[in-house]
Amino acid sequence: MKTTIYFIITCFISTGAFMAALNLKNPFPAFAVAFGIWGLFVWGYVRRSKKAAERESRERLFQSHMRLQYRNPNK
Repeated sequence: MKTTIYFIITCFISTGAFMAALNLKNPFPAFAVAFGIWGLFVWGYVRRSKKAAERESRERLFQSHMRLQYRNPNK
């Protein structure tokens, strides 16, 4: 859900920057803003994906550990 909200905000900002680039004498700063916001979106998405994968890995390790504890209560 958070990614969807970030995506919509990114679309609005980049659309506004591209529209502004149409009317500017030097459009490159507006292009920098538009492509920069997309770069931030992709960077944030990758970072959140890595954190989620790490969290799932830790959960699987914990579940495996708890299964072993349940099967071997004397150890």
